Amino acid sequence: MLGMRERPEAEPRRLPDPAQRAQHGGMATKVVIAAAALLGTGYLASTHFPGATRPAPGVAPPLSQSPVPTPRPATHVGAQFSMIAPENAPAALRHSGLTPDQQRTILAAVKRREVRLVNMPLADATGLTGKTVVVSSAGIAQTVVLGPAPKSVLLPIRDIGEVLITPVGPPGATHTIADGVQMVALTALGPQLLPTLPSTDQQLVLDVIVQ
Repeated sequence: MLGMRERPEAEPRRLPDPAQRAQHGGMATKVVIAAAALLGTGYLASTHFPGATRPAPGVAPPLSQSPVPTPRPATHVGAQFSMIAPENAPAALRHSGLTPDQQRTILAAVKRREVRLVNMPLADATGLTGKTVVVSSAGIAQTVVLGPAPKSVLLPIRDIGEVLITPVGPPGATHTIADGVQMVALTALGPQLLPTLPSTDQQLVLDVIVQ
């Protein structure tokens, strides 16, 4: 009688790795504007940065998928942000404007060390309220209504740390935005004035360095 052969246990299957975005050809221009350059503007001279407020969550695919945006003219600019420690990520996500599903997706990716979590406060550089942008990173999109007070935007950043910022206007044809969308971001080096987005067919790509 033949002895019974033990069947080896199947190894647990790992979730598929997120799709890697192709690196853009050519080196993107890295521009870091020091806070001192902004002190001469009327906005920073007359406006203080109070406590950050939450952005409204947007609908986005999970981290395991890559968004396929319609090709638009894009401006690249560099920016540096400090990483939120993994042990502090759960509390930071709970106090964000992200949906519960987005929070779970990001936290799982942080634990798998697929992404690093950073905070990018955004404000309207003119001190006005109401202009809206969609901020996308690693498949997570958030709708941010800009105002004079910076709004915290938590971003999952992969090794290729690109953050896409797109102005939002009325549905339909391309919409020219009066005076454009002028934003200032609070970076690891201080306030950084971002290039103006004049219409909804323009995009800003932040090439993010995480410290």
